Amino acid sequence: MLVIRLKTKNMKNLTLFLFLLFITITGFSQSQDTPRCPNSEPTYINRMAGFYVSDCRNSDYNEVEFVYWVDGIAKKIKAAGKYYHVWYSKIEGEPKKFSSAQINQNYFNAITKIKGSTLDTKKTMFSATLNGKEVYLQVNTAANSTDAGSYNIEVVEVESMQQEIVIKLDEAIDRDGKAALYGILFDVNKSDIKPESAEALAQITDYLNANSTVKVIIVGHTDNTGNFTNNITLSKARAESIKNYLIKNGKIDASRLLAEGVGPLCPVSTNTTEEGKKLNRRVEVVKQ
Repeated sequence: MLVIRLKTKNMKNLTLFLFLLFITITGFSQSQDTPRCPNSEPTYINRMAGFYVSDCRNSDYNEVEFVYWVDGIAKKIKAAGKYYHVWYSKIEGEPKKFSSAQINQNYFNAITKIKGSTLDTKKTMFSATLNGKEVYLQVNTAANSTDAGSYNIEVVEVESMQQEIVIKLDEAIDRDGKAALYGILFDVNKSDIKPESAEALAQITDYLNANSTVKVIIVGHTDNTGNFTNNITLSKARAESIKNYLIKNGKIDASRLLAEGVGPLCPVSTNTTEEGKKLNRRVEVVKQ
């Protein structure tokens, strides 16, 4: 415990002392990582020297759309998985001046050293494979700064979300005549079923085996992103993929299954937010 003993002749001296003490403590705290962000950085890449962690927004799973520029043309990548968003501020009193170009070049050198690649012309967007995972990293700095006081990074380690909400198909179908599934996954603009969809597909198989006289329609849904006609075609192609999977792998009689796609025609939420779009991208099992 720090004990301070003061003998002051007047209140002015005491006020001055407390002010100087406040400045000293404040300056010290600003050189330390914020307490609410312990272990907030990816273990495989460190920060610029002279900076501390001033804020963070991390999560075990998030979906992110990265926007970057190549020769003046905006490009986009959507990635989902373990998410890091870390803000760095310059330590008070740090004499070195770090330009935005210098910060970007440092990350470029680090990424290319591990055989990663830069995706844009300004060296702000990167991809790499680390520990068997695809990783995307974007560095955000003030444009053309010659002495950046702060910068931040966004990182996504691509992986599938662990499905924690389980729909009981029999209860949902008995109650509503249909059930919505969110665990059947596809790559963007493709109809090939991803391996991590096996659990959700098993639910449909188990339901149909337990209800041998029931016939169902597999209905594909999309959000409103992209071309309307393409979304209709894509949603039906995905439904057909599920139907074929159930016939081949689930040994379900083809006469019990229909496949249709309605694209963005039947949203269950708004398409103005990412959360709403996620709800609209679904597969429904509808009882005939």
